[in-house]
Amino acid sequence: MNTISLSNNTNFALPFLYGKIESLPAEMQKEIFLFANTLLSETSHTITPKFGSLKGKIRLSADFNEPLSDFKEYM
Repeated sequence: MNTISLSNNTNFALPFLYGKIESLPAEMQKEIFLFANTLLSETSHTITPKFGSLKGKIRLSADFNEPLSDFKEYM
Protein backbone atom coordinates (compact mmCIF):
# COMPACT_ATOMS: atom_id res chain seq x y z
CA MET A 1 0.00 0.00 0.00
CA ASN A 2 1.37 3.40 -0.98
CA THR A 3 1.24 6.22 1.55
CA ILE A 4 0.98 9.88 0.67
CA SER A 5 1.95 12.75 2.92
CA LEU A 6 -0.68 15.45 2.43
CA SER A 7 1.45 18.15 4.03
CA ASN A 8 4.24 17.72 1.48
CA ASN A 9 2.26 16.81 -1.64
CA THR A 10 -1.04 18.71 -1.40
CA ASN A 11 -1.08 19.54 -5.11
CA PHE A 12 -0.72 15.85 -5.94
CA ALA A 13 -2.59 14.20 -3.07
CA LEU A 14 -6.00 15.83 -3.37
CA PRO A 15 -6.62 15.06 -7.06
CA PHE A 16 -5.24 11.55 -6.44
CA LEU A 17 -7.69 11.01 -3.56
CA TYR A 18 -10.61 12.51 -5.48
CA GLY A 19 -9.88 10.21 -8.39
CA LYS A 20 -9.72 7.16 -6.14
CA ILE A 21 -12.98 8.10 -4.38
CA GLU A 22 -14.77 8.80 -7.67
CA SER A 23 -13.80 5.37 -8.97
CA LEU A 24 -15.58 3.66 -6.04
CA PRO A 25 -19.23 2.59 -6.11
CA ALA A 26 -21.75 5.13 -4.79
CA GLU A 27 -22.36 3.18 -1.58
CA MET A 28 -18.65 3.23 -0.71
CA GLN A 29 -18.46 6.95 -1.52
CA LYS A 30 -21.30 7.49 0.94
CA GLU A 31 -19.40 5.51 3.60
CA ILE A 32 -16.30 7.65 3.04
CA PHE A 33 -18.39 10.82 3.34
CA LEU A 34 -19.96 9.62 6.60
CA PHE A 35 -16.57 8.54 7.97
CA ALA A 36 -15.02 11.93 7.13
CA ASN A 37 -17.89 13.72 8.88
CA THR A 38 -17.39 11.52 11.94
CA LEU A 39 -13.69 12.36 12.04
CA LEU A 40 -14.39 16.07 11.71
CA SER A 41 -17.03 16.09 14.44
CA GLU A 42 -14.78 14.15 16.84
CA THR A 43 -11.87 16.54 16.39
CA SER A 44 -14.01 19.65 16.80
CA HIS A 45 -15.22 18.50 20.23
CA THR A 46 -11.79 17.66 21.60
CA ILE A 47 -10.36 21.16 21.38
CA THR A 48 -10.57 22.89 24.75
CA PRO A 49 -9.39 26.36 25.68
CA LYS A 50 -6.25 26.65 27.76
CA PHE A 51 -6.58 27.79 31.37
CA GLY A 52 -5.97 31.52 31.56
CA SER A 53 -6.29 32.08 27.80
CA LEU A 54 -8.69 35.02 28.37
CA LYS A 55 -6.50 36.72 30.97
CA GLY A 56 -6.57 40.46 30.37
CA LYS A 57 -9.44 40.23 27.86
CA ILE A 58 -12.29 40.90 30.30
CA ARG A 59 -12.36 44.05 32.42
CA LEU A 60 -14.86 45.20 35.03
CA SER A 61 -15.60 48.84 35.69
CA ALA A 62 -14.24 50.37 38.89
CA ASP A 63 -17.76 50.81 40.32
CA PHE A 64 -18.89 47.24 39.51
CA ASN A 65 -19.78 46.42 43.14
CA GLU A 66 -21.49 49.75 43.85
CA PRO A 67 -25.29 49.76 44.17
CA LEU A 68 -27.20 50.64 41.03
CA SER A 69 -29.00 53.97 41.02
CA ASP A 70 -32.11 52.24 39.66
CA PHE A 71 -32.59 50.42 42.98
CA LYS A 72 -32.03 53.38 45.38
CA GLU A 73 -35.70 53.53 46.32
CA TYR A 74 -35.59 49.91 47.50
CA MET A 75 -32.56 50.34 49.78
